[in-house]
Amino acid sequence: MKNAEEHKKLLAQIAELEKGSTNFFDVEKEFFLIDSNNLAEVKTRFYGYSIQATGIYEEDNLTEAAAKNLDGRGCYVYVEVKDGQITIKQDLNGCWGIYLFRHGDYFALSNSFFRLLDHIKFRYPLTVNRDYCHQIILNDLCSHTYSETAVNEVRLIERNAIIHIETTNKQLETELIDYRENTVELDSEEGIATLDRWIDFWSSVLRGIAQHTKFIAADLTGGFDSRVAFVVALHSGIDLNKCKINSIKGTLHTYKDDYEIASKIAEHYGFKLNQPLPANQTLRFSFSDCWNSNFYNLQTFHKSFMFYASKTTDKCYQLTGYGGEIIRTYWQKSPKRYLEGQNWKTRNYSYSLSRELFHSLETVTNSAFRAIREKYKIADEDCEDIPQYLYQETRCRHHFGKFTIYHYFNSKILLSPALDPELRTLKLNTPECPDHKLLMTLLFTRYAPDLLKFPFDSKHSIKPETIEYAKKINERFPRNFSSDKDNWGGYFVYSPATCKRKKFSPKAKIILLFRAICLQLA
Repeated sequence: MKNAEEHKKLLAQIAELEKGSTNFFDVEKEFFLIDSNNLAEVKTRFYGYSIQATGIYEEDNLTEAAAKNLDGRGCYVYVEVKDGQITIKQDLNGCWGIYLFRHGDYFALSNSFFRLLDHIKFRYPLTVNRDYCHQIILNDLCSHTYSETAVNEVRLIERNAIIHIETTNKQLETELIDYRENTVELDSEEGIATLDRWIDFWSSVLRGIAQHTKFIAADLTGGFDSRVAFVVALHSGIDLNKCKINSIKGTLHTYKDDYEIASKIAEHYGFKLNQPLPANQTLRFSFSDCWNSNFYNLQTFHKSFMFYASKTTDKCYQLTGYGGEIIRTYWQKSPKRYLEGQNWKTRNYSYSLSRELFHSLETVTNSAFRAIREKYKIADEDCEDIPQYLYQETRCRHHFGKFTIYHYFNSKILLSPALDPELRTLKLNTPECPDHKLLMTLLFTRYAPDLLKFPFDSKHSIKPETIEYAKKINERFPRNFSSDKDNWGGYFVYSPATCKRKKFSPKAKIILLFRAICLQLA
């Protein structure tokens, strides 16, 4: 009774805040809901954006040709209705996520976990997945689960899945795309050709954007990942003094080292850090906009509860190092050692509670390990690549993927070259050079060797022998400059923002379910 009264009070407070306000964010527009009882009502719709050589495509400018060329680059879910079939495609990282509920012959699915729950919560019995909730309490940033969610009856579809639904017989099937991840040898003609296509593609995209807008930004720290992305900025030839090169100046974390290193790089290449972008009109969010853009996207998958209070009229295009850990040494260790290393996360809890929490973490992680071994056909249960795949399949998806969407709701389109399907086909090392930083080193030595003159933060480094081996690969396969920037560019589609306020339902009632999950864990 007390909880019901508190809930009514909360709704009244929200209603008071919402009086007279209009909104930008419509939950029912931004997230689809497909119900097997209403398949005839489903319409073709594109959510998010696709990055292609010919432009950045969104719902308002997606052509038939661009829809056919969706290749995993970007942050999107595409629902296509054609010839009695619904086909759902998603980007390489599965940023949005597609959540599926089944009960007998009935099914419902959405690209928002809570949009789906909002639809089924009073129609079918649902139970809290305590192991899932315990593991996200222990994990530092986000969920590390492969297909589980906070509700036992709802599962997350694989990021490389295409969903096919026959509207007449209501049959739902998934088709898994083989992206050939980590299969192409680095020191081969195919491997080097892949690298050259990668740098040419992203450099061309950045030049195309620069032809249409002044709202371009890039991150630059002292770490590996932002520097890999910065290779693209340098190679593109755009005027970096007309961009905002973000580098945080402060004393927290590695900010002091980051800023000092970034300043030296800026001085070397002749640009200034943190130059302001041109004035951009700010459109203030209502309370429900702030809440819904975070809640329906991030919650129960990511632990952040930050809110954007506004969005801008003109989109900003930001080059990021998101996903850079996938193309270098990061979580390479045996599954056994990985789990042993998680024990410290329970140190702030009582003995009995810590045992229960760690048991849940172990259960969920081992379930993900089994799924990864099956997906990548790994026979060795102690293979050191498995935790790295865990990062790729879970943390990268639930952290970088969710935040990419969140930025999109704030009028930012993130360009993340590390989350590229072609780049991800490459192996990280070779038998002769087992260092998992080899691929990253090869990018530096081939396209921006001067970046290796500067140190990395936190005393990180690249072995001299790895640099020398990368140089030898480049000598074997010289760069073919006939395909370089002089021959790239031309026609490029650009879609400016068109923001209009409308009156939408606050959708605050979903808070009740979120509270129910918290109470179940208490």
